[in-house]
Amino acid sequence: MSKNPEKELKEFLAPLPPWLRAALGERDYLFSSDDENLEWINNQDRVIELRPEFERILRQLSAKWNKYCKRVQNNLRKTHKTEEQLLKVPKGIAGAPRKDALARKAAALHQAGMTLPQVAAELNKKRKKPITSEAVRKLIKRFQTRTN
Repeated sequence: MSKNPEKELKEFLAPLPPWLRAALGERDYLFSSDDENLEWINNQDRVIELRPEFERILRQLSAKWNKYCKRVQNNLRKTHKTEEQLLKVPKGIAGAPRKDALARKAAALHQAGMTLPQVAAELNKKRKKPITSEAVRKLIKRFQTRTN
């Protein structure tokens, strides 16, 4: 005959130190000291070894099992956020890439006396995606604003 799940859980957890009970998920991963945290870091293989038995017992206690699942999920979320902050990758610059080379070429052609439609036609000879004379005007204007 199998034991009462409550009693079995108590007997399973009784000999374990607090850090190990926390690491198994009996409570949040809030270690009461740096020593406990260090014990957890140095003995993760023990946690991995004991977790299946701990979970087997908990599954028999639906309320505790559900609470455990939520706690583990929250701890993973917290851990992920912490790792994300430690390994924060810088964000890229928003918007489309600048077209400085195209703007420089358009400004040079315009200063050489070409009209905006002529500049657009000249630039379109070597471009896959056509550019309008209005787009050329805006490109030149932004380029001149940056260079002055």
